[in-house]
Amino acid sequence: MHSTSLRAKAAGIALGALLAGAAGPALAADPVTLTLGSWRTEDIAVWQDKVLPAFEAAHPGIKVEFAATNTNEYNAAIQSQIEGGAGPDLITCRPFDVNAEWIRRGYLAKLDGLAGLENFDATAKAAWTGADGASYCVPVAAVLAGFYYNIDIFQQLGLKVPATSAEFLAVLQKIKDDGRYTPLSVGSAEAWQLAYDGLYSIGPAYWKGEDGRLGLIEGSKKLTDPDFVAAIAALKAWTAFLPKGQESLQYADMTQLFTLGKAAILPDGSWNINQVTATGLKVGVFAPPVVKAGDQRYMQEMPDMAIGLNPAGKHQDAARTFLTWIAGKEFQEVYVNAAPGFFAMSNQKVQYQNALAQEFADLKTGAKLTPRLALDRLSAGTPPLDDEIWRLLQVMFTTPDTTPEQVAKELQAGLSSWYKPQMGQ
Repeated sequence: MHSTSLRAKAAGIALGALLAGAAGPALAADPVTLTLGSWRTEDIAVWQDKVLPAFEAAHPGIKVEFAATNTNEYNAAIQSQIEGGAGPDLITCRPFDVNAEWIRRGYLAKLDGLAGLENFDATAKAAWTGADGASYCVPVAAVLAGFYYNIDIFQQLGLKVPATSAEFLAVLQKIKDDGRYTPLSVGSAEAWQLAYDGLYSIGPAYWKGEDGRLGLIEGSKKLTDPDFVAAIAALKAWTAFLPKGQESLQYADMTQLFTLGKAAILPDGSWNINQVTATGLKVGVFAPPVVKAGDQRYMQEMPDMAIGLNPAGKHQDAARTFLTWIAGKEFQEVYVNAAPGFFAMSNQKVQYQNALAQEFADLKTGAKLTPRLALDRLSAGTPPLDDEIWRLLQVMFTTPDTTPEQVAKELQAGLSSWYKPQMGQ
């Protein structure tokens, strides 16, 4: 009896272990849920309907919730959450100075060694690289800046897409002389777009892209140098071709003026592709002109967003699996085609289904790419160079007697007052 009882007991233990083993995987199969914090409320449908279903289909053990916060509140919200020991598992990263501060505060985990980072070169990763040279976010997308134009107006007036600064001004003058259309749909009520769609777009042709930008960062160049003054002067030349009442024209008004067929050219970013084509207008896009024929072309490619890892998150392995997928071609093609006007930053070739997005992407061929002038280190103090450029360009567009030299001198004075490499300049 005793022996039989022991055998029965052993069999019961074995059966229990077997059942426990059977139950174990079922419990482990319950999906892990990650949260992805972002400022892009306009992308909720993109992520919920396109991106995340594609990831979850390939990774059934991981669910991801897209948690969007209003753009203007995002930075403060993330900082408050992380400082409180919480925050999303995955954090959408701002480029350059904001990200550098978040790295310094320990908000983001180091990603060196993450599978997929090899798909991005150093330039693509630069906006999210720490002072230690390590990567802290996986690049998601960049945006471009150029000039949308009304194809029908160009054909009607016999205009050709300009390649040089002189040709650009000649095209604007012909449109103005005709009198039926506004040459440039630009207003100065929102100063940011004078910088992002204006100076930072045409300026690299004058200051030679990264030569000028890095020169300011290193202190070997200053904003009062002839190349920077010439770029500001080229932008001031636009003021002869603006709509009446441009001082009160906001960004949305500029887009509407163009989409209603009342303006021939709209300097703008690739992010606005859906809006500029919403009325069925025949729209083309051309690159910022070179200073003179034969010059190297430059184009603004601004790293817009990346995704990093909250070091305090509870599901590190699952979060890293998601980041590796983000770094791959499947995500990039899903995202850029669900959000036309955002461009993949990896070295993997991506096809764009939106014809105008592909046309925009093709402008990069043969161009040297450079991010916005003032967002890397140059706006980390007071006064921030980026903010000062907004302010002084608005003054120049609304006060006719303001000269490019005056703008450059005041910009340099502000930067020299706090940025060590520029002190004494």
